[in-house]
Amino acid sequence: MRKDIVIAIAGIVIVAAICFGLAVMKPGFKPFSSHAAATSTADAGADHAILHVNGEAITEAEFQAAYAQLPDDVKQQYSSEAGKQAFAEQMVRLKILEQEGRKLGVDKDPKVAAQIAVDHTNILAAATAQKLVPLPTNEMVVKFYNDNKRNFEATELSHILIAYQGGGVPARSGNALSRQDAMKKAQSVAQQLKGGADFAALAKQYSDDGGSADRGGVLGPFSPGMLPPELEARVTQLKPGVASDPIPSRYGIHIFKTGAHTAQPLEQVRQGITQRVQQKATLDKVEQLRKTSKVDFDPKFFPQANAAKPQVRGPM
Repeated sequence: MRKDIVIAIAGIVIVAAICFGLAVMKPGFKPFSSHAAATSTADAGADHAILHVNGEAITEAEFQAAYAQLPDDVKQQYSSEAGKQAFAEQMVRLKILEQEGRKLGVDKDPKVAAQIAVDHTNILAAATAQKLVPLPTNEMVVKFYNDNKRNFEATELSHILIAYQGGGVPARSGNALSRQDAMKKAQSVAQQLKGGADFAALAKQYSDDGGSADRGGVLGPFSPGMLPPELEARVTQLKPGVASDPIPSRYGIHIFKTGAHTAQPLEQVRQGITQRVQQKATLDKVEQLRKTSKVDFDPKFFPQANAAKPQVRGPM
């Protein structure tokens, strides 16, 4: 239930995904050691050819970059010397297919050529984005933390949920009540709580949110922006330890109770803040470059281009 009710705020921008989402751009990652570097300084270096396929070289840099794109769980399978050899065999097969593709003229196919061009743009854009904006200073990170301190605060939250027909959570019994009857049941539970009944015990007995009911209704900590607005407005007004009146939502009828209020220390969130500050600075820089760039849209393909096209400003 918590996965349904707690909504993460994540504004994902295409440019940000390009700038920060490419595994190949992970800096300083070198999964395999180069024996050549230990035996011959002339052969050492990323441009050193570590194998040839039909006379065509694959360099150490290409090998490392291909490995870096693998999912983390797959990387573990190739982390040993035997794994390195097995991964090399896979690269050999890919290189053979590439060579056959060139013989067949596949690289000249317009769709394939377009995909290659897009990949080239993405990789170059990602590398450029890392050079455009330096890492945020400590002062910038501290300022962001202080300016947004409320977003790093969290409050323990518990609830008892009564399901109704058509709601987002099914009844544990399999027979959901009508919305009107569910509200009556929630009001009865709320009266028991006001009379001194134990919240955790009633959650285990009555709540249709099976996941939290087993924990006495505990959903866990929530921060501003994590709940649907109609619920957050009500929950933030609660006094710690005092159960709410029944609150309807698209999931069911809730009775909420808040607990301890905590704040995440700066060092616990420093890495995330650093990434967010740098991402914002990068997006600002890209928008600045966009405003000073000359862009021509084909009006037949983009009929709304003239209306949507931003005005170009010259250098300041």
